[in-house]
Amino acid sequence: MRADEQGAPLPFAVAATALAALLASLFPLPVWLQPARPNWLALVVIFWILRLPHGFGIGSAWLLGLLMDGLEGGVLGRHALALSVVAYATILLRRRMLHYSLLQQMLLVFALCAADQVLCHWVQNLAGHATSSLIFLMGSLTSAFCWPLFAFGAPRERSLQSWRSSP
Repeated sequence: MRADEQGAPLPFAVAATALAALLASLFPLPVWLQPARPNWLALVVIFWILRLPHGFGIGSAWLLGLLMDGLEGGVLGRHALALSVVAYATILLRRRMLHYSLLQQMLLVFALCAADQVLCHWVQNLAGHATSSLIFLMGSLTSAFCWPLFAFGAPRERSLQSWRSSP
């Protein structure tokens, strides 16, 4: 079992943040506030892929999404698919994202969370539960504004030389 710099066991930290994200995603909100709910699961997936690129990946994101699908009771597999795509994109963009400023990271998190929301709604539309509004993208915007809470724990590489020399 590995430990991070603070000495906390990483599997416990991953499980605790995943559980907190699941609970925050299921916490009841007033109807008028539901579209603005941050996409906590996508934020946790992005954070752990940046922090543990070899310990948290597409499979972990898929399992977390499948758990969310089971707890939510909706179409089985929609969150699993969407979080897997977010995980794959984050893995592809990880090295660049480590060099981005906080504002650039927020914009990228907005795009990743928007992709997650679009995929979830696309699957829901295929299942016959059509939505006609794009208000669901409001959650991607609030997720981007929540990213600074996660970014302080994510690794940062400010050296362009280290980026060029890494494989």
